[in-house]
Amino acid sequence: MSTKVTTTDLPHHLKPEEISVTNIPTSEFSQKTILDILNTKCHTSWQHLKQAHAAILKSGHFQDHYVSGTLVKCYANSRFSNLELALKVFNSVHKPNVFVWNSVLRACLEHSEPWRVISLYSEMVGVDSKPNKFTYPTVFKACSITEADKEGVQVHTHVVKNGLCGDVHIKSSGIQMYACFGCLNEARQILDDGSKSDVICWNALIDGYLKCGDIEAAKELFKSTKDKNTGSYNAMISGFARFGRFEVARKLFNEMNDKDEITWSAIIDGYTKDGYYKEALEVFNEMQRDKIKPRKFVLSCVLAACASLGALDQGIWIHDHVKRNSIYVDAVLGTALVDMYAKCGRLDMAWKVFEDMKMKEVFTWNAMIGGLAMHGRADDAIELFFKMQREKMRPDRITFACVLSACAHAGMIDRGLQALTYMQQMYGVDPDVEHYGCIVDLLGRAGYLAEAEEVISSMPMEPNAAVWEALLGSCRKHGEVELGERVGKILLEMEPENSGRYALLSNIYAKEGRWDDVAKMRKLMKERGIKTNPGSSMIDLSGVVHEFKTGDGSHPQVKEIYLMLEKIIEKLEMMEGYSPNSSQVLFDIDEEEKETAPKYHSEKLAIAFGFINTDPGATIRVIKNLRVCEDCHSATKLISKVFKRDIIVRDRVRYHHFRNGKCSCNDFW
Repeated sequence: MSTKVTTTDLPHHLKPEEISVTNIPTSEFSQKTILDILNTKCHTSWQHLKQAHAAILKSGHFQDHYVSGTLVKCYANSRFSNLELALKVFNSVHKPNVFVWNSVLRACLEHSEPWRVISLYSEMVGVDSKPNKFTYPTVFKACSITEADKEGVQVHTHVVKNGLCGDVHIKSSGIQMYACFGCLNEARQILDDGSKSDVICWNALIDGYLKCGDIEAAKELFKSTKDKNTGSYNAMISGFARFGRFEVARKLFNEMNDKDEITWSAIIDGYTKDGYYKEALEVFNEMQRDKIKPRKFVLSCVLAACASLGALDQGIWIHDHVKRNSIYVDAVLGTALVDMYAKCGRLDMAWKVFEDMKMKEVFTWNAMIGGLAMHGRADDAIELFFKMQREKMRPDRITFACVLSACAHAGMIDRGLQALTYMQQMYGVDPDVEHYGCIVDLLGRAGYLAEAEEVISSMPMEPNAAVWEALLGSCRKHGEVELGERVGKILLEMEPENSGRYALLSNIYAKEGRWDDVAKMRKLMKERGIKTNPGSSMIDLSGVVHEFKTGDGSHPQVKEIYLMLEKIIEKLEMMEGYSPNSSQVLFDIDEEEKETAPKYHSEKLAIAFGFINTDPGATIRVIKNLRVCEDCHSATKLISKVFKRDIIVRDRVRYHHFRNGKCSCNDFW
């Protein structure tokens, strides 16, 4: 009876010291055949890789360094991502040559193990295995990531000692490393060391100057670069975008004749990170018109823009593009899809993507737990948190912040306090200011204002504005004017230019009818030149995002929208006795104006637009930049009941699913 050879357990590998000529069986395959199988059949098929590994063991080719090094690469590739088995293979190789060492160093770097790269390099040098020109770029990169400046300098001395200073790949990676350390003089010295420097070296220093904030030095170097290529422009565009200088970045972008995928990535990523989500989608659409196939990084950036805008149709198109082109959904792309669907109101699709993902990282779990929390599904968020631990995934600070947020939205005080204790006792994670802010929010929402203030007083660090804002919001919710006034003054001292603080304190006064105090607050804002952040709501229709602001008449359907809204309000008044709630109007105006102001809030305009442009009964999805006010919340509940429409609204804090006159938040928001 024959025994099947597998690679799930690798003790059948001979230890290096047990290797001898008599141990090696007769080869059944040539080296060329084995390498061809590994390079063509084993990068996408786990079954083929297992069979090839077994054949290598049986044929005696394992101690061929090119075969074993390639086997390390196969196990470590992004499809299987099995660094543990790659290391087991490596540790079974007798006196590995530089190719095998380079294979394992690269595998560790690609699996976010930069310290292991440095450690293995030290071991490599210790056994007198001489590094070559392919070794040093990997080690320099590892030193950059870990900010291991002393080790980086030592590695550089090895480069000099081995006479490899003239290799342009080593030069460019050395420049990148020193720039990462902030050592721009040393980086410049490598560029000007007398040996040939290609355009990649120049680009590396341009990028280094920009990352260190020296824009003028980057501009001068860019001007003096003789053979500029696409990478030169990419470095400048990325740098200018990073500093929010989009006019200059876009000018360079438009000047380019040969844009590559990195060019598009740089401008899209810059727009997304700086909050210019519409512009990011516009560039992406331009990219599609130019028939440039986007890769994973661009797709992840655009999905982040879709998530922020609530551009569900565009997000679905990207997901379909991934499927059509058989793009492998790794942890980063999968998490971007989960986040997009959750933030666009399709929690069902977020869950499906999450469940289908073969590779999940802690940030993937965080995205799903956070999505459940945002939608008020606290029990499900907590259950997923426990499932995460059962699957041996260690939660981090963000995980606990998501769990605490879920508890706050649901008023689950005991569970929230248990989670705080759990993170300290079970995982040794000390709460930071964000976690304390969640606890303040948790207690404050539930009406335990004195306890919330006590948490702030007992914090081991200085509370930031977000913590105080959580308490101020609770004061508004529960009509606690005295405490709210005191907290509001603290916030105005901390952030005198933040209009939201004035608005929240004004709303507390307005709710109590203290219009003189509201007027004083408005006067103070005028004196300080503070302008309120206007409420805006967005709705995605057939891939186009429409934005509405109170009093803004720029939309081409503005007349129809206001007419439709009048009809909706009239029916609510007639059938449900609806009357606008004017208690949260920011300043003292007469009763007729106060009644009109909330009537035309941006989310109502967006809903009216949705009524005009969607089929009867279709779900309407709205994204609002501020917290939904009490009047709009009450009105939307009635609209869902009277017109039999599901309406999903995402405000600054959470999601509200309106159906048959009820909201998923149970009026607790």
